[in-house]
Amino acid sequence: MNDGFLGVLRLSLVALQNISFAVLVGALLSDRWVSRSTSRWQASVSGRLLLTFRIASFTALVSSAFAFWIHCALMSESTLGEAGPAVRSMLVETDFGHAWLAVAGVMLVTIILSVVQSRGPIRFKAALGLTLVAAALARSHGGHPIDAGAFSLPVWVDWVHLLAISAWVGLVLVATYVVVPRISRAPAAERANTATFIQSLSDAATFALAILVITGAYSGWRGVNAPEYLLTSVYGRVLLLKLALVGIAAALGGHNRFFGMPQLLPSLREASSEFAARPLKRFAAVLHVESIVLAGVLVTAAVLVSSPLPGTT
Repeated sequence: MNDGFLGVLRLSLVALQNISFAVLVGALLSDRWVSRSTSRWQASVSGRLLLTFRIASFTALVSSAFAFWIHCALMSESTLGEAGPAVRSMLVETDFGHAWLAVAGVMLVTIILSVVQSRGPIRFKAALGLTLVAAALARSHGGHPIDAGAFSLPVWVDWVHLLAISAWVGLVLVATYVVVPRISRAPAAERANTATFIQSLSDAATFALAILVITGAYSGWRGVNAPEYLLTSVYGRVLLLKLALVGIAAALGGHNRFFGMPQLLPSLREASSEFAARPLKRFAAVLHVESIVLAGVLVTAAVLVSSPLPGTT
């Protein structure tokens, strides 16, 4: 295996970690809204959300571990099998290693808390929320912002940015593939709760997008440092791609909010034995496209984290 292959593999694993972490945030928030009422349908969806949370937590930890191992191999110019000493050195002697170790420890606690419960709804929500917040803060200490110092303003902004983008992407992914496909099977008495879920999803995604724009503008400008680097550096071009994808996803979300939901929510709130399926199908179709675009946003984010800042090389 050459450095090029290992580099691509590491980027893929970082992207997988980003997506898995976003799913964790999305599943936790979604279950909070779904479990507002108690029914057989709610129990079924909550069970799916708990399973999703477990898989995502395990995937996030494993992908992070392999990405870290590859990073150490690349930095030491050794093979994966010979990278053990470099891994130990990185963990003991570097801030990056300390940050990764903190993330791994917190994610291990997250896995334990998720597997000690037998069925949904997800329990220990407050504790799990704290572990995700702590993991995000530790990850922010392993990226570019740490150059400004531990717990500096860039680190805090990056932390909020990571939580915002994880909430937006995670909610859309979980809604697309776990919750919304099961709304059509919800009993009439439960459809008012599904309408509340969709409204909460839209409100939270809109709030997360606003925070994402503010924090992203600060971090992006700080990273690029000069306008000419937007087009002349790899970091700048990837940042522009990320901004374009965010814009497309925001437009899709806006379409659902202002055109899809006004037709969908009234039919759900009627709580009749039958409801119009076409508005739900249109809403789900747009949500599906948005989820794909947002997955691309997290892939570009992985590339940004792994790219040198303009002017530093």
